[in-house]
Amino acid sequence: MSSLLRYQFINYLRAYRYVPPFSIFIIFLIVNYTFTPNPILDSYSFSSIVLFFIMGWFTITIFHSEDEGQKIITLLHTKNRKKYSLALFTICLLIGLCLSCVSITYPIVINAFGAQPKPLHILMGFLSHFSLSFLAIALSANFTREMVKNKQNTWWGVLSILFLSLAIATVKSSILQIKGLIWLLPPVYLSLEMMASGDEILSIPGLFYWQFGWIFMYGTLIISIFILITTRKRNL
Repeated sequence: MSSLLRYQFINYLRAYRYVPPFSIFIIFLIVNYTFTPNPILDSYSFSSIVLFFIMGWFTITIFHSEDEGQKIITLLHTKNRKKYSLALFTICLLIGLCLSCVSITYPIVINAFGAQPKPLHILMGFLSHFSLSFLAIALSANFTREMVKNKQNTWWGVLSILFLSLAIATVKSSILQIKGLIWLLPPVYLSLEMMASGDEILSIPGLFYWQFGWIFMYGTLIISIFILITTRKRNL
């Protein structure tokens, strides 16, 4: 597994497909914190939403870093489609983790906040960024070439599901009237609600940990379904 990870990571670096999303991410951070001071949790909430979309972009480029012929050769060497997918997901998660850390530390380093962030602000900010990164990876993977044949449908599908996930937050009250439906939809709204607590918050409520946990559980379920479907398609 380690050799497969190393190969996929080096191959991705050589493809230079990471340059556009990474550049846009860095530009956003610089522009977003140009004017100071900024509120802490509101700023983290906004940057986590931006990272949500950026990670969708990263996911597609990572899963498509190999052309079809190269991918077949890699699969023949790997002899395990599940391991192949897990290696790609791992690279996505590592990038999401690194960008989440950058999103949290950059405004602190440049003193962009109106008040000194407390450990609870930093923890909530990290959980918001990384949970939404994880969710974006899980959702976007289902529109890669493993699941969608038409490349145009890949990008339209990713943009649609990410925007839909964000739009759910604005119509949540209507969705709640349909019993059980809210549990089936991407829980981006949970992160937005928690990050709207205000900088005056003195402690992180226990419920917040469960809600962040549900975002990770939801993403894990989507990834598991993806791996199950792609593995079964191979075996048919």
